[in-house]
Amino acid sequence: MTDTTKNQSGGEADPTTTRFYLSVNAALEAADTLLGERAIPALSAGQISSGSTAVTIPAATAAGTYYVIAKADAGNAVVETAEANNTRADSIAIGPDLAVFAMSVPTSAGAGGTITVTDTTKNQSGGEADSTTTRFYLSVNAAFDAADTAVGERAVPALSAGQTSSGSTAVTIPAATAAGTYYIIAKADAGNAVPETAETNNTRANATAIGPDLVVTAITVPATSAAGAIVTVSDTTRNQGGGAAEGTTTRYYLSTNMLLDAADVPLGGRAVPALNAAQSSSGPTSLLIPAGTAPGNYYIIGKADADSGVPETQESNNARAAAFKVTAP
Repeated sequence: MTDTTKNQSGGEADPTTTRFYLSVNAALEAADTLLGERAIPALSAGQISSGSTAVTIPAATAAGTYYVIAKADAGNAVVETAEANNTRADSIAIGPDLAVFAMSVPTSAGAGGTITVTDTTKNQSGGEADSTTTRFYLSVNAAFDAADTAVGERAVPALSAGQTSSGSTAVTIPAATAAGTYYIIAKADAGNAVPETAETNNTRANATAIGPDLVVTAITVPATSAAGAIVTVSDTTRNQGGGAAEGTTTRYYLSTNMLLDAADVPLGGRAVPALNAAQSSSGPTSLLIPAGTAPGNYYIIGKADADSGVPETQESNNARAAAFKVTAP
């Protein structure tokens, strides 16, 4: 404990004692526990005395937030102009406090697949924590609740104040998980084995996209072609998600702008085989430009999974456009 005791009035104060107490609140009362004291020399008007005092927290103190209260002239040795302003309180958290200090998860995963989650669990308070378990859950949001699914766990050894434990854990995504964005939530002391100074800060969440995600990563078209002519278009369709995608069709459309909409003219398509995570399929397709197309600047848009046959983690990133000029027949 470090304190500064001051004589803030105009008279000489004889030597006194500043005592320190442990309290469940900021008000000094008879139930508070004496921890220690410091001798204060005689103080003239405006004079101060600063010092440090080693105090021991009682061993039976339950984990929680407390106050250490310092009281000047604790023995009431000096008659003062005011006797009600002798105390000052500071809060202190006593006991361990386990939290997931850091966590990393893959950005994508597949239903039924296994991913590796890395976490650092820390005792961020002042007490010793016995060994615990950090558990991992699959959730539809970043808040932990009873509906979340446990997918793995890691044993955490006893941790002294400020000590950390880091490790990697293989967790399996349930096979029936529908495509979408989820969260992996890590919870320190998941079994509530350790009484802590705070029980509401044990979790940490990171997002991961589960399922396939088909996109057209490249499309090549000729710079110009006459209306009524056949052109060759090449594309690369990729599954950039974490789950396997069944066979699909990438279709092409003639558009006056870069956005695919109902007014665009279908030109043809290319069958794309089943794609595992991170796998691509490239190939050319012959397309007929309608004979009645007016000369001008257009776009050919390629759309992966054009028939929406595959549930994906994202459905709004399937199209890619390339500029194209149509001349007179």
